[in-house]
Amino acid sequence: MRAGLLALAVMVALPAQGEDGNQAVRMPWVRSFVITAYEPAFRYGGAAGTTGAPGSDCPNGTVADNDYSRLLQTGWRSTAQIAELLKPAVPSIEPYRILAPALHHRGFAANIDTYINPFAAPDPGLPAVVSNIAEGFDLDGKPSTGGFVSPDGAGGIDNGFYRALGCLMAFRGPPGQGALSIRANERMQAGLFTMLIRLSGNQSPTRDDAVTVEVGASPDPLERTKAGVPLRDYSYRLVRDAQYTKLTGRIRDGVLTTVPVARLQAPDFAWSESNRGAATFLRGRLALRIAADGSATGLIGGYRDWRDLYARIAFNVAVEGPFLEIPYHENLIAIYYALARNADAVPDARGRNSAISTAYRLTALPAFAVDPAGPVTLVQATPSPHITQERAEFARAAAAHAIKPSP
Repeated sequence: MRAGLLALAVMVALPAQGEDGNQAVRMPWVRSFVITAYEPAFRYGGAAGTTGAPGSDCPNGTVADNDYSRLLQTGWRSTAQIAELLKPAVPSIEPYRILAPALHHRGFAANIDTYINPFAAPDPGLPAVVSNIAEGFDLDGKPSTGGFVSPDGAGGIDNGFYRALGCLMAFRGPPGQGALSIRANERMQAGLFTMLIRLSGNQSPTRDDAVTVEVGASPDPLERTKAGVPLRDYSYRLVRDAQYTKLTGRIRDGVLTTVPVARLQAPDFAWSESNRGAATFLRGRLALRIAADGSATGLIGGYRDWRDLYARIAFNVAVEGPFLEIPYHENLIAIYYALARNADAVPDARGRNSAISTAYRLTALPAFAVDPAGPVTLVQATPSPHITQERAEFARAAAAHAIKPSP
């Protein structure tokens, strides 16, 4: 949509008493933003210009690539069978055809799919972040919990997702340089999904005690130059659907903080057609720092169901888990256990925490978020029936810890 389509009614400015005793001008205002970068808020502690160096977050650097000769070891798979699975093959797609089916089966019996039943395999361990500094929020309101301090010194920061997976190659690196962040942001900017934030109030866009905050998705792709650079001041339709939430907040000196809401629905961090859609943040909140040029940076976060996070990682592309385990160096069994180990909220009937604290980093350009003239349907995730079935089977297995053998 072309820039400048949003028409704002002319309002009469009314004088009001400011906190400093001077007359302040109050009038209705609206500011909107289109998100141009979106990723897990994993704080990199390595050397500048690298993504794998040892650092304050991960003293041994990024987790090394999988050792498949060890990863495939089970009580029922022989050394000769493992050697056959790891023979060099050409063309490059061939390793997926040979190795991928074997990666599904790493438990105590050959007929168990351990992506669906990861608890049927032993925990291989995953190095955790050791730094005490993290981006995020104090989600439980307890400065003594969480184990992290924010970069500006606030205590009680909860970001279990970062602690669990922050040393993985797929996620680790300076802002915007993690492998999945690069892929996800390239796909988002190319039209995979569009995320909007709209602020409105009645005092001032730099200082307002009652800001209405709207977060949601748009069916309109991000406008870019021919070189792929995102453009500012374009109009996008803001859709009120499962990815939309209205909440309240306040602005002080251009910094927005929102009041926590029980459920914050927003577009999810996504890198493929099959895992885009809504994310649910329990006790969710948003923080934005608005620059003088109208751009913004900030965080969105809350507690997320860690099993849903695992499912979105494990079951989302054509070759699913093996695609992440081979080129992205992940170990999905280790990820399952790391997420469960670092879950820190919403205990179930057995006392096991079902949610993990998260925070996502975002950058944004000024835009115009407009209400659609009529009904609009967003393009949602398009997983294959096979992936949908696997996600459902995992959800049932994880809830009951009941193993379902597979062919």
